[in-house]
Amino acid sequence: MEDVLIWKILASIIGPAIFWIGYFYYKDRRQPEPLVNLLEAFCLGFLAGFVCFQAYGALPWIGLPQGFNLVVSRGQAREIFLYSLGIVGPLEELFKFLPFALFILRRRDVDEPADGVVYASSVAIGFASFENLGYLPLMTGLAFFGRAVASPLTHALFSSIWGYFVARAKVKGQSVLLAALFSLPLAAVFHGLFNVLTVSNYLRIFSAILVLLLWLLIIYLLEKHRQSA
Repeated sequence: MEDVLIWKILASIIGPAIFWIGYFYYKDRRQPEPLVNLLEAFCLGFLAGFVCFQAYGALPWIGLPQGFNLVVSRGQAREIFLYSLGIVGPLEELFKFLPFALFILRRRDVDEPADGVVYASSVAIGFASFENLGYLPLMTGLAFFGRAVASPLTHALFSSIWGYFVARAKVKGQSVLLAALFSLPLAAVFHGLFNVLTVSNYLRIFSAILVLLLWLLIIYLLEKHRQSA
């Protein structure tokens, strides 16, 4: 029985990861990135998820709750809002951004904004896959399926924001630092806001609307780049 559960969880992590990486790979079909590079980005994101998990564990040392679920269990709307926008969004987007900035952005094959989206998405999907290792064993039914499918997508969409703007700055010879200082907080705000919306029975529908709007924005930016290239 335990073996079946393990394989079910692994399939629910690997399957959506392959699907969503394939989706963003297809969106960059004009000049697709080497699949081995995307696998490396995925692994870096998975490792970033582990490091971020350790960072959450260190938060009590500075008097902060260890994780979002703990904050949600207290049921204080103000605390949930502040923790989501002040801790979860910034912390997770930063840990996804670091491997992108340190190991991926310097590559010569990152030569168009779409590459930033594809690589940032692959890192984010790896991050979400590690995250799901902790969540999926505690879930069943529709919640299990929803988490398995939606988490990689939402992480990828948030990270696509800084992936696009930072890669665009690199390609155009502009300040990558300024692009990061603009787009990283923007992604963190969307990420934190999404978390707030998902835990509210009254506002949850708006989390789906937010994801849809971000998805359409990323598609628009990619299509705009493709037509101008």
